[in-house]
This record gives sequence, structure tokens and C-alpha cells, in this order.
Amino acid sequence: MICLKVLVVCVLLFLIYPSFLSFARDKDIIKETAQYIEQGKVLFNKKDYYGAVELWTEVLRVDPWNEEVKKLIAEALARIDELTEKLSEGFEALDKGNVDEAFNTFLYVKENSTPTSGDLYMPLANGFNTIERLKNKERYRQIVERGDELFKEGKYDDALYLYFFARKFDPGGELIQTRLSEVETLKRIYELKEEAIRLFEMGEYEASKARWNEILEINPYDGDAPIYLSKIEFKLRESERLLALAKSYFENGVVLYNRKQFEEAIDQFENAIAMNYRVEESKKYIETIRAEIARIQRLERENLTEQVAYFLREGIKYYNLYQYKKSLAALNEGLKLDPENTQIQEYILRVTIALKREEEKYVPEGSPFYKLIEDLKRLGRESYAREDYGESVKYWEEILLIFPFNENARLNLTKALSRTDPAMARDILNNMLNEAKDLIERDKKREASVKLNLILEVDSGYHDARSLLKKLESERTEEKKIVTEEDRRRSQDLYTEGVELYKNEKLKEAVMVWTKAVELDPDFVDARVFLSRAETKLRNLERFSTATAATSEKMDDELRIKIKKHYLDGINYYMNGLYKEAISEWEEILKIDPEYENVKINIQRAKKRLGYDVEQSSS
Repeated sequence: MICLKVLVVCVLLFLIYPSFLSFARDKDIIKETAQYIEQGKVLFNKKDYYGAVELWTEVLRVDPWNEEVKKLIAEALARIDELTEKLSEGFEALDKGNVDEAFNTFLYVKENSTPTSGDLYMPLANGFNTIERLKNKERYRQIVERGDELFKEGKYDDALYLYFFARKFDPGGELIQTRLSEVETLKRIYELKEEAIRLFEMGEYEASKARWNEILEINPYDGDAPIYLSKIEFKLRESERLLALAKSYFENGVVLYNRKQFEEAIDQFENAIAMNYRVEESKKYIETIRAEIARIQRLERENLTEQVAYFLREGIKYYNLYQYKKSLAALNEGLKLDPENTQIQEYILRVTIALKREEEKYVPEGSPFYKLIEDLKRLGRESYAREDYGESVKYWEEILLIFPFNENARLNLTKALSRTDPAMARDILNNMLNEAKDLIERDKKREASVKLNLILEVDSGYHDARSLLKKLESERTEEKKIVTEEDRRRSQDLYTEGVELYKNEKLKEAVMVWTKAVELDPDFVDARVFLSRAETKLRNLERFSTATAATSEKMDDELRIKIKKHYLDGINYYMNGLYKEAISEWEEILKIDPEYENVKINIQRAKKRLGYDVEQSSS
């Protein structure tokens, strides 16, 4: 019985086992395909579309009816088609020469794919390489063009540098090799010319001649060599005459120096230097002359300073004596010599105000109306005294017809009107009050005070005028500087300190110290005069320094002598019929000073002698 049961179990196991094995295998396949799908999605997200398709294709081999995988493959293939199309567009753009457009297209493909996508990346790399070659070609062209420009300008070292740099972009280019050879040749010629010209200017004519002949061996068509060789022949042939000419320049310079005709002497000594004759002696003479000129100018400046100080002192003296016209005349003389002198300007302002006040009160004796005005005043006062106010008004009005701003006449007119026409008198006083207020607004407080006092002489009870005058007097008391004994002592100490600074030529410091002294004691005349002296001297020194610097900057001695050398050589060549040689010398001057008109005229004359069409050549 037991054997039968065992047999039945064995039979059942035999029948069930194959089904069990099949179920287990199916479960493993499903798990594996799910992994392939997820791995494909990861690759897709990394833009490796080819890799994703490969994995998903494996899934379809196991599960041909998997719709999800079919959709994923379709999407990946669409991306591949899009990128392939973009690649084609990039190469089309390259064919049309649109490098930037092609670059942007290839960049889009690169950013939307991965290097593992060989079918995309190989042509993509070719595209980028092609772009780089085209760009290098353009860089090469631009660098060579810039090198050619420098080459034409004679900047051979700079041109060489660019040609060598351009060779990096086309190492085997024949164009660059040709350019390098040309530059080397011209650079050699350039160096030889520099040496030949230097030797010529030093008077070493035989050595210079050898260099120019060497240049002709390299370039038989060189334009400068024949001209310089002709100059050398002339110098050697005319050496004795040129030496005599140079000697005469030097000797004339000595004569003019002894006569104290300094500028003319400098000109002759510079001519001698330009012709390489007694150069060191000529330079010493020029140095001595310049020192003497500087000494004379210094004395002139000091004399000017003293003159300005004298006129200021005279102006202050007459001002304190109330002789304002004399004061103004002296101050104006000082101002002519030093228009920026602050002390003179301040006293001119004071004197002008004082004169104005006088003229407001009195008609000057020198005026053609003086006698008439005095008679009218007398008649006006007499009429007022006998209480004939209407007649008095007529006389004062006649004065105002001639001098509308005469305060004395206005005052007496108002007094008379107050007796005949009080309303009109009140209007006049109101107008005078408004004028006083306007003067205060313009910071003319002294003039306003005078006007207010006139109002109160007519009407002592005019409240507005009295209160305004009281306010002005209060402000003036506050503003007025009270000079204490301590102020005077300190001012005197500062004055002494300024004198020491002035003696040591510390002018700026002296000005500061004396300015402070005047602030402490405005009536300290000596401090003002010395302050004026220091200001004038300082300005003269600054003007002299500026003028000297400008002259030196414009044309220093060496440059001026160089110009003279070319000018004199040009004259000598011209006088001996060597017109091309003369032109070459004068053209050297125009390189230094393009506005030298005499040289331009000389060049035109020489060209005419050579038969050139001058108008055409100048245009």
C-alpha cells in the first residue's frame, strides 16, 4: 500500500515539475526586460539615444508586443532624425560660407547628444574641425594684412613679429616665407641707412659712402642712396669753403656777444654747431649768454615788483589823505604792471566808493556845471529861508535835471515839497526808502545808510527809515573788526616772519603769513605792501617758468640746431644746383616742424628748378 502511494506521488511530481520550471523562467525574463527599459530611459535622459534604442530593441526581441517600448524607441529615433537633420543644415551652412550659423547649429547638436553617439559625433567633430580651419584661415589673412600695413610704414620689427605669429595658422604657407624674406632684406637696408645717415651727420663721409654703396648692392633702385652720395661728394669737394663759412658764424657770434646782442649771438653760435665747428666752445658761449639773459630778466622782474609796491604805497597814502583822485591814479599805474594784484584791487574798490560818495554830495570843481550848480543851490536856500517854498522847489529841480542822483539836491527838494506838497514829499521819501532797501539787498550797506540819514534829515519821525538805519548800525558794529593790542602784536610778528621767508625766496609761504597779518590788522600798510610785492614776484616767476617750459617743450636746443643744420645744408646744396639734395634736407625739417612756412616755400622753389608741376605736387 505504501509503495503504491509513493508511486503516485512520483508520478504527480513528474507531471508538475516542467510547468514549475517554465513559470520561474518567465518571471526572470520579465524582471530583466524591466531593467533594460529603465536603463534605456537613463541613457535617453543623458541624450544617448543610440544606446537607449539598442537596449529597448533587446526588450522587443523577448517581448515583441511591448507597446511602451515601441513608443520609447519611436521618440528616440525622432530625436536622432532631428539631430541628423541639424548636422546636414550645419554642413550646408558651411558650404555657403556661413561659419557662425554652422557653428551654432553644430553646437546645438553637441549639446543634445553624447560622445558615445558615434554616428553623430564623428561628423560633428569634422564640422567643428572645418570651422576651426576656416577661422584660422581668416585669422591668418587678417594678421598678414596688418603685417603688410606695418611693413609699408617701415615698422619692420613689428611686421616680422606678426608674420611669425601668422605662420602658426599656416606653417607651410609660401606667402609668409616670401614676406619674411622681403622684411629681412628691407630691415637690413633700414639698419644700413640709419648707420649711413648717422656717419654722414658726424662728418665721417667716407664711412657713410661705403654704407650707401652697400645699400645699392642690395637694392640698386634705392632712392635715398644716390642723393646722399651726391651730398657726400659735395661735402668733400666744398670742405674748405664750408669750413670758412662755419668759422665766420663762430666769429660773428663772438662779436655779437661782446656787443651784448645776445639773441643774435646765440643764432650765430648755433649755426657754427650745426656745421660741426668748435662745438664745445659755441655751447659754452650759449650757456653764458643764457645765464646773462636770465640775470637781466630777474632784475627786470624785481624792478617790476618794486614799482608795483611803490604805486600801492602811494595809493594808500593818498587814500588816507582823502586825495582820492591821486590815489586812484597811482593804483591804476600799479594795476597796469600787475593786473591780478589783490591789494591794489581792494584799494581801487575803496577809492572808487569814496569818490562816488563825494560826487553824490558835491559837483566837482572841474565840472563845467560847477558854477551854475552852486548858483542854483544858493538861490534854492535863499528862497527856502524867506519861505518861498515853491520857488525853492524850482531851483532844486533844475539841479536834478542836470545831476539826477545828487542827494543834496534831492534832500532840499524834499524839504521844500514838504511845505508845499506833503503828499509828493512823502512819495519821494518812500522811494528813497525803497532804494535803501535795494542797496541793502545788494550788500551796499554804506550807501543805504547815507540814503536813510537823508530821509531822517527831512522827516526825523520817519519810523521805517529810523528802524532800518538802527538795524544797519547794529550789524555794522558786529561786523566791524576791533583790532586789539594782541592782534597788532601778532600781526607784527607775522610781518617779521614773512620778511624772513621773502628773503629766502619762500614766496608762497610769505604770502600766506602776510595775508594773515592783514586779516588781523587791515590798516597795517607795510604788511599790505609786502604782500603785494610777494604776489607780484610770485606771479612773474610762474609766468616766466611757464613761458620757459613752453619754449623748451616746443623746441629744445638740440632740436633747433638739428633744424638749422638741415636748413643751412639745404641752402648750400640749392646754391650749387643740387636741388634734389636741398629738397631732401628741407623735408627733414618738415618732419620735425610741419608748419615751417619758409621751408615749404624753399621746397617749392627747388621743385620748380627741377621742372616739377608744383601745384600738382603740392595737392
